[in-house]
Amino acid sequence: MTEAAQPLVTVAVPLYKRMRFLPIVLKSVAEQDYPEIELLVSDNGENGPEIREMVRSHYPRPFTFRRNEVTEPVMSTHFNQLVESANGKYFVLLCDDDEIGPRFVSSMVERLEADPDIGLAIPLVELMDECGAPLSEQQAADLPYSRPELKDLPPGVFSGLDFVRYWVSGRYRFKTFVTVMARTEEISAIGGYPQMPTGDDDAVALRLALGHKVAFCTEAVFRNRAYETSGGLDITPWDLAHDIRRWLEFLDSDPVLRRYAAEHPVEWQEVRELMRQKAWRTYRHRWKGMYRRRMEPAEWLRAGFALPFIPEYYRWLS
Repeated sequence: MTEAAQPLVTVAVPLYKRMRFLPIVLKSVAEQDYPEIELLVSDNGENGPEIREMVRSHYPRPFTFRRNEVTEPVMSTHFNQLVESANGKYFVLLCDDDEIGPRFVSSMVERLEADPDIGLAIPLVELMDECGAPLSEQQAADLPYSRPELKDLPPGVFSGLDFVRYWVSGRYRFKTFVTVMARTEEISAIGGYPQMPTGDDDAVALRLALGHKVAFCTEAVFRNRAYETSGGLDITPWDLAHDIRRWLEFLDSDPVLRRYAAEHPVEWQEVRELMRQKAWRTYRHRWKGMYRRRMEPAEWLRAGFALPFIPEYYRWLS
């Protein structure tokens, strides 16, 4: 790929109140070895007028800045505003407390440009705590699929169905799909990020993968801060059960998934079952460990019955 042919990539950073990690995030974007990057920073209100100057002082290149004068309360709506504002052929969402390695953009663009059937490119994920240090064993224990073993890495390119199989089986313990790369127009075509309490990034990854290929880029490193308020570990079991209910409803109602189900009924039955397994096993994992440590015994026992009726889960519970 010649430099003149290199497509523009939008790296979009949504902001809301949390500013202390922003210089590190911007530095990781500035250090990319790929030249054609549009940094798109979006202030979701309440950060003050100085935020634009803060970005300018820590990012030495031109950037695009947008602001919601009134805070958009739905996170997925803010994410979709970024997709709509992006000028790049490819889109990357980078949260305001995470980092990307210097070859993140270049290695993913190379894969996507080489094969138009690839609908999603995913990175190698490294988990760190709030201070940027690798997670301790105890911290990692609360996160399903949290410590990838390099010997268990999936192939460089595989089908969307195999992607779901890897995801749910734990052959490679995928932690998050919040920072991946896909074609901007394809994200728009599937309707962007759905309005869900949590898991909107999982939903986008599933939509983009099914019916396409997925590329796994070991050269693209994503450093994800997984701590109490950022990694979702502060959620109550009741809220987690509610989110799982919404996820199960999404699987049966989303028009993109319904279209895939109509075109690939056999494959969809497997995908749907695997996604349901992922949902209740995530709850079981946290109920057995994190919630048991945090809750009084009686309350903890009640929380075991918070999920909607999923036969496999309740057979295990009994």
